[in-house]
Amino acid sequence: MTPNKELFVIERAPNSYILYSPLNKKVGVINHSGVNTIARYLDGELLSNKEKEYIDTLRRNQFLNETELAAPVFPDNYVFMPHEVTLFATSRCNLRCRYCYADAGKKSLDMAMDIAKTAIDLVAKNAGLLGLPQFTVGFHGGGEPTVAWELVSNAVDYAHEKAYEMGLNVEVFAATNGMFTVKQRDFILRKFSNLNISIDGPEDIQNYNRPTANGAGSFEIIKNNLKFLDEHHFSYGVRSTITAKDVCRIEEIVAWFKSEFNIRFLHLEPVWQCGRCLTSGESSPSDDDFINYFIKGSQKAKELGIDLIYSGLRLDSLISKFCGAAGDGFNVLPDGTITSCYEITENDDPKAALFHYGKYDSGKKEFVFDNEKIKRLQKYSVENLEYCRDCFCKWHCAGDCISKVFDANGSFEHKGSSRCYLNRQLTIHELETIISNRTN
Repeated sequence: MTPNKELFVIERAPNSYILYSPLNKKVGVINHSGVNTIARYLDGELLSNKEKEYIDTLRRNQFLNETELAAPVFPDNYVFMPHEVTLFATSRCNLRCRYCYADAGKKSLDMAMDIAKTAIDLVAKNAGLLGLPQFTVGFHGGGEPTVAWELVSNAVDYAHEKAYEMGLNVEVFAATNGMFTVKQRDFILRKFSNLNISIDGPEDIQNYNRPTANGAGSFEIIKNNLKFLDEHHFSYGVRSTITAKDVCRIEEIVAWFKSEFNIRFLHLEPVWQCGRCLTSGESSPSDDDFINYFIKGSQKAKELGIDLIYSGLRLDSLISKFCGAAGDGFNVLPDGTITSCYEITENDDPKAALFHYGKYDSGKKEFVFDNEKIKRLQKYSVENLEYCRDCFCKWHCAGDCISKVFDANGSFEHKGSSRCYLNRQLTIHELETIISNRTN
């Protein structure tokens, strides 16, 4: 008997099933008789000669294996020594996006430089101890990092100085709304490695979804900044948030980005009902609408040479954790609180009890970690999630965003993420595309 536990059958039509082995990336189509033969084989029943031949065929094609396939599980001996840090420079923001998860701009809190320096010192030291060639310093929000420009620019300079001192490289990145000044973009060009820029599409969509703090449009400034980055061959990615109002325009959005900018990939996410959505009235597209229009957008993107990305669709990846929130994310909020999740930015958030696992000690000038919380977070790896046990998607979406899972259900002991249907259907479409390409 094969020890292969990761073989899945997905019904696609009457008497037609997808046979999928994610760990060795094998996909094919079988009928009801084939399903029964596999089930009988796995149950240890005596097989006819014809059935044995069928099983041998599956073995030759690596759907069945003599030895158990290695799963990408989180190592039991993992030691928490972060060599990457993301600094949440400020809670301030120059935009008032209608769906902002953090409701950015309602507070005015900037990170102190000694917090940023101590975080950079820690990841640089760990990179050296681990024998790595580089460490990483990023900026995110909360608010918009470039609003706290003195802190950001000083921290970037310090990171480069630290890297030179230790004989290491440093990668500097930022997630930004793209509203930076000419002076700021010149600095970015010289000292940043890459950016992830949020812009939702053509002018009418962008200005409606992402107005400035005084209600003006943000489109022209961001467009000009992306044109500048293109002219200087700077590496950046684009992330767009899709609302119920705009989901039908995904194909148009894809084509517009390609016509305006030199982008290689475009990351789309349906808006999540939290933060400012709760007061602005913005709503998420239905799962079926997002699926249908995302597929149309993917087809257009392939024609144009763009990779269209959604976080729950990762067929090319084998992972056990959706992101660093499950135990190895080191992100520092403006007040020095350590969070493993980009979206849990407030200490009074009900989810802070899970995702916040330490604090900067200003007296000792060091970070104090709650190791028990880190260990607890590390358990939220897909091989430990009961609701993922029999799912063909599990090594791709890894149980999905645990912040969203927790938000929807109040705990992790449930039937899965509200995005499970969305993730599965888009993954099935990708599998069907592979099958179609092989038969055509």
